[in-house]
Amino acid sequence: MIPIRDSNRKRGLAPITYTLILLNFAVFVYEISASQLFFLTYSVRPLDILNYLTQSKGSFFSIQISVLVSGFAHAGYVHLFSNMLFLYVFGPALEKDLGFLRFLIFYLLAIFVAFYTHVAVDPTSAIPVIGASGAIAAIMGAYLIFHPKARITTIVPLLIFIQILEVPAVVFMLGWAILQGFNGILSLTGQTSVAWWSHIGGFILGISAGIHFRWFR
Repeated sequence: MIPIRDSNRKRGLAPITYTLILLNFAVFVYEISASQLFFLTYSVRPLDILNYLTQSKGSFFSIQISVLVSGFAHAGYVHLFSNMLFLYVFGPALEKDLGFLRFLIFYLLAIFVAFYTHVAVDPTSAIPVIGASGAIAAIMGAYLIFHPKARITTIVPLLIFIQILEVPAVVFMLGWAILQGFNGILSLTGQTSVAWWSHIGGFILGISAGIHFRWFR
């Protein structure tokens, strides 16, 4: 399912969301211009964390910088545009809910939580982790808590046909989460280029933060 927009009335000016989108595009342009140099400098793998913890290889600060930068990097145009579409659809309303500064901190924290969830599940993986998917998964989790009754205008491919439907947010989010969980379980039996557990970790963070900020702040 591909979201196009949400029905939330809280949409409008969302400077942090749009700035994050621009930053993701800017980093992607830099990726293209720097080519392999970018990944040699900033790519980070679960194995790098394991080597740091067990053999003191690398610098703690450098690793965290790489994790942060990798959260704005993407593996190609489809990866970038799909992530930015999800951020554009779900980010503005949540930014209104949390406020500018809190939303920014939440997004940046989600990059680290998503990455380290993947590390915890697959610490020996030598595949670099890149992309905003984990942070966007956190936004989706929090959005579900704040706006479960919202409706998401969605492109739904049905074999050779394409339908545009309004899907309740709770159906869209839970359907997406189940798919991530299914793929995450499958990934435990072999190597995969997709860090499914970073999506799951981000989504759980979003659910937890949403519950906290909506009902217990």
